[in-house]
Amino acid sequence: MSQSLLLQIARESITEVFEAQTTIKKEELYRQYPVLKQHIASFITIYLDDELRGSMGSVIPTRPLLDDIIHNAKSAAFEDSRFTPLKTSEYLRSSLELSLLTEPKELVYNTIADIKDQVRYAEDGLIISLGERQAAFLPQIWSQLNDFDAFFSQLLREAGLTLEQMIEHPKVYTFQVEKQIDKPILQ
Repeated sequence: MSQSLLLQIARESITEVFEAQTTIKKEELYRQYPVLKQHIASFITIYLDDELRGSMGSVIPTRPLLDDIIHNAKSAAFEDSRFTPLKTSEYLRSSLELSLLTEPKELVYNTIADIKDQVRYAEDGLIISLGERQAAFLPQIWSQLNDFDAFFSQLLREAGLTLEQMIEHPKVYTFQVEKQIDKPILQ
């Protein structure tokens, strides 16, 4: 099974909303591609003219991959609180990026320097979690934040945490992604 099939499923998920009908045949896909039943976390990012237009995903695998992709594609298109719901005209000019995430690996650390030593620039995504506060950055975010300090500081802000709260020893995880991006329907 190729990732292009997974991107096609993501596209079809959004199309279902625009057309107000269900067209994805889950049982048929499960029979043809049993891997779609595996619990794998995914992230869907939508770009319009190379600008972020919506993004939603899972960092912990909690449902079958097929369901995760369908849910995250629809959420990225219509439920990302940073944007208005995607319009058909925008959708046709948008590209979708699908990221499949590896199982998160918890880091053992005493200081932020310990975390920095274990994180690979542009290869690792990070999750930080303290109580109800949590944030995750895909490895793609490295291209926007040029170094570990900027990346980690922004991750803390996203989680609603401060550097001073690192003394509370939040859980920190790394993960990697396999990603693919498609082209807009209309170019």
